[in-house]
Amino acid sequence: MSSLEADNVYTDDIPLLADAEIINVDKGITLDREAAAELNDPSPDPESIEPSMHSSSVTIIFISLYIGVFLSALDGTVVATLLAHISSEFREFRSVSWIATAYLITVAACQPLYGKLSDILGRKKLLIFSNVLFAIGCFFCGISKNLWFLVFGRIVAGVGGAGLTSLSSITLNDLVPLRQRSLLQGIGSVLYNAGASLGGVFGGFVTETIGWRWAFLLQVPFVIVSAVAIHYNLKSKPTPIERDSASETADKLSRIDFAGSITLVLCLVLYLVGMSIGGNFVAWASWPVFFTFFFGTVCLAAFIYIELYVAREPVIPLELLKDRSVFGASFTNWLIMMVNYAQLFYVPIYFIAIRGISPTQAGSNMIPNFIGSAVGAILSGTVMRTTGRYWWMTMGSAIVLVIGSILINSYSLTTPKWALVSYIMIGGLGFGGLLNCTLIAMVAAVPPEMQAVTTAIQYGFRGTGSTVGVAIASAIFQNVLGKKLDLYITGEDKEDIITRVTDSIEEISLIPIEYKADVVQAYLDAFHGVFYFAIFLSALVIVTCGMMREYVLHKSFDR
Repeated sequence: MSSLEADNVYTDDIPLLADAEIINVDKGITLDREAAAELNDPSPDPESIEPSMHSSSVTIIFISLYIGVFLSALDGTVVATLLAHISSEFREFRSVSWIATAYLITVAACQPLYGKLSDILGRKKLLIFSNVLFAIGCFFCGISKNLWFLVFGRIVAGVGGAGLTSLSSITLNDLVPLRQRSLLQGIGSVLYNAGASLGGVFGGFVTETIGWRWAFLLQVPFVIVSAVAIHYNLKSKPTPIERDSASETADKLSRIDFAGSITLVLCLVLYLVGMSIGGNFVAWASWPVFFTFFFGTVCLAAFIYIELYVAREPVIPLELLKDRSVFGASFTNWLIMMVNYAQLFYVPIYFIAIRGISPTQAGSNMIPNFIGSAVGAILSGTVMRTTGRYWWMTMGSAIVLVIGSILINSYSLTTPKWALVSYIMIGGLGFGGLLNCTLIAMVAAVPPEMQAVTTAIQYGFRGTGSTVGVAIASAIFQNVLGKKLDLYITGEDKEDIITRVTDSIEEISLIPIEYKADVVQAYLDAFHGVFYFAIFLSALVIVTCGMMREYVLHKSFDR
């Protein structure tokens, strides 16, 4: 192993960096391997090691970026405590899950595109575009008069929300060296988790005070403030990375992989729609599910062919996934998002349907999840910044996630309050640590010119994980609930009772008392079905984390 390789990896594997040019993002120049070796000398100039991270401009930009991240995460879970009210107003409980999945599907489909597009078009333009589109989508949701216009508004907001999350991390990559980025990324993860965890609290409070529509409308002015702040404070954008002399003079539009982008979006949308409707709206063996999976596979095959043989600048360079660190970190994110969104959506349903508390109280009971994820993110960021190591922190967080999932699955009709809040805090602790560690591990595994695309891939896996998690959890919950209700409920009013409690959770408190215990037990069984699945996914996280190598976390841009 060469000295350069030894400086960049702790294991016996050769990193991608060893065969790549090194980009000085701060100065906008490309360094050859000889210059790179000099910069990795054990005793470089102290002034080059750790650029200032405390300037007011960087702080303002960070806050401007993460306002959007907070709101995008909040918008993904705010509907968790709105569904009961919206389904009651529109009388479509079986279809109301599309309010959540439409947003998550769109985010998942669009996140992988922003990395390469921002290399070509610039970070600033796409950040402002994302903020504006997110604001328009929220406004449409607030003024909707029927369920399907609300779903359309969620789709528009999802396209913008995808950019808010992925572009914020990509822009942070341009501003901060890798070692310091671990702590800032931890703070960013706290803000993301705060939005995701507090979405239910915010939605429940607003719904019970001024109406559910304001849960969307109140986000609009904050998004506009974020866009204006980015416009005035983000003065520069990264120099687009040119791969060859021909692309240096090509028109920007000709560099965009339209064919790859379209087939990728179609593939993800078809697969995610199939998972959302299967077992929930139609049977898994029905032709709509077959149609979506078949044509999704066709689009996937077309995407792979285009990326490997056609695209000059692929939207997702598939060779990145050959690296085991990138592969392991990507699928770790996919799995932990499935687990986390199962918690964020179905623990509130446990509180409302089984413990009989209000949506606002249910949302408040999710705050420990945010506290745990915040502690996990900050703790992991501090450890990485101090030691430059992350592998053992990642594995420890994975084990904590498994323990948290097992404890949540132990919820019963009489679980004490201290246990309810403690168990979801433990789950959040593992999730927060993994969210931060895996992003840093993934960025450390690739050369700087691939960081934007790699970050977008990571967010793409997060988006698909959250969507698939909600879709599969919903299918498990609805199927188990239907079977248990059919088993437990008897008598002349059986069909009427089952229809009422499956169309609206609020009906549980209104049905005759002799049916209530059986209905609540059916809901509890369905909840346990979801979390047996979450335990299985958490166990897989340990396997995917074990695939990652440990690389040096450098203190300077010139790595």
